Amino acid sequence: MKTVALGRPSFDEIEAAYRRAAFTTAAAALDALAGGNRPLPMEAALLRTRIHLRRREPAAALEYVTRQAARCTTARSRAEAAMLAGAAFARLGDERAANAQFERAASLAADDATLATELHYQRALAAWIARKLGRAERLLDEVDRSNPGGDLVLEARVLRGAVAASRGNLAQQGAILLDALRLVHAAPEPPALAWAVVASQIAYLAREMPSDALRDAAYAELSAVPWTDDLGEYRFTMLRAVGWRHALDGDYFNAFRRLKDAHAAAPSDGWRVMSSCDRAYFATVLGERRWAEQELSDAHELAASVPWTTLDGEECFALLVLAELAAQRDPALALSYVARYKDGGTRIARTLASSDDRRVTAMESYSFGVVQRALGDVRDATRLVREAWSIYDRIGYDWRAGRAANLLAALTADASWTSKALVKLGPYRRSWLCEPAPAAAPPLPERDALTPAQRAVYELLLRGLSTAQIAAEQQRSEFTVRNHVKVIFRAFGVKSRPALIARAMGTAAPRLP
Repeated sequence: MKTVALGRPSFDEIEAAYRRAAFTTAAAALDALAGGNRPLPMEAALLRTRIHLRRREPAAALEYVTRQAARCTTARSRAEAAMLAGAAFARLGDERAANAQFERAASLAADDATLATELHYQRALAAWIARKLGRAERLLDEVDRSNPGGDLVLEARVLRGAVAASRGNLAQQGAILLDALRLVHAAPEPPALAWAVVASQIAYLAREMPSDALRDAAYAELSAVPWTDDLGEYRFTMLRAVGWRHALDGDYFNAFRRLKDAHAAAPSDGWRVMSSCDRAYFATVLGERRWAEQELSDAHELAASVPWTTLDGEECFALLVLAELAAQRDPALALSYVARYKDGGTRIARTLASSDDRRVTAMESYSFGVVQRALGDVRDATRLVREAWSIYDRIGYDWRAGRAANLLAALTADASWTSKALVKLGPYRRSWLCEPAPAAAPPLPERDALTPAQRAVYELLLRGLSTAQIAAEQQRSEFTVRNHVKVIFRAFGVKSRPALIARAMGTAAPRLP
């Protein structure tokens, strides 16, 4: 783009802020410049429209670009304004109006190859939103044939991955995202937003699928992405996903560390409820009763103040997790969370892949099944969990499929479900999913007195790991581990590892892999 003189900061500086995903900073600078008597130059006004779209404000983008359209004096500026208006209409769900604007843009941009290529992308995105996947793929083919550079090549790859996910091919989406990540690393100045989107989607898939390549990429990119405040939701999503993946690898120390970071980074109260649910869930399955109760109490208290029916994002899934966690303790409370979820459920923008995403159906069916089991309706619980199993099995969400199979084994007393669970959970042998449930014996007061880090070492001691192995497992120094071991011995009143294991076995069996 050419430089437009705007005083301080310059347009080049504002555009640089936009590129590094400092959207709030760029918007404030443009708004300050527009505060005087003279209007913004058209190039700056179009950038302001793009910022609205980047910040997921399609209504504001449409209102703004509509007001500016009359000032467009060139065919290119009129084409760009029409294209951005079409993009806003598509995000608002008005397919007819979007197509009308895109047609107008196409007639004006016929001689501008760069804008025509971006128009193909925007139309592909609109087709994906409308669930016209074949059309989206054909338009993306047009983008690829144009050999675009810069941000657009990455955005097109991400969208192609989303189309694959809409078709239920999550493995293909993962491969596409890993290829996009290689392009990010090859770029001299990779765009921050595209980098964050690619990395967070890789982390999401790494949580759900047993892929070492996705897992390793997620771990590496968490600290590599140049995060900004405007990328906060992507960072939060990535922290949660990485925390879950650590837990699936049996690394509970780093799991809780990342989930703690996620809680601190949560962009809204709804997401804070979800992060509290995450920690309550893992504390529960690891037998940390006191900790689980505190986290769950915090989640219940905060959930009561969240206006769930006004939300349409994935944070609404927190209500499903709350229902699962409450089911055994208080089935009536669990049922109330299900009702609250259903009150706003039709509003949820199922952004995992599409408006009729089967993964969302599976999550709902599993949670509803857990609640129905607690209410004593085994037949309905079995039907619901079978539905969840079928979807997870088909799309390759193996640990969720294995968890559903385990529950079906308990519901039906059919040993074949146990066999299916063993197959699905094979890649997760070190996780809680492959361990016996926490014993119902009285809790160990000595263990409850330990810090989370000391409890993590305690669990590894019960598994027979050496000091060096524990240090490697937790990525801590052997000196730190030895200090934790001394504190644990002192708390339990023992002087050796065999004595510690004997002491633990006397009251509650250790969870062996």
